[in-house]
Amino acid sequence: MSAIEHFSCCGTLHHVPIKTKELTPTQIGSVPCRTCGAAPGEACELHTGAPRSEPHRDRKLDAAEVVETKGSK
Repeated sequence: MSAIEHFSCCGTLHHVPIKTKELTPTQIGSVPCRTCGAAPGEACELHTGAPRSEPHRDRKLDAAEVVETKGSK
């Protein structure tokens, strides 16, 4: 038998105490999306170029981090 280890494909861990469900659409849209490249104020896009029904997960996490950083100052 052998042990198999699984690693995250991204290599980064996020520690965000603010839940992304607590963020408003304005807060989420205030940061750029590193997944699809949408600028602040623009909606995230699918790989086909059509708008997504909700922002990418990484954009929500980035927004939560910004809100947390502003709140701790």
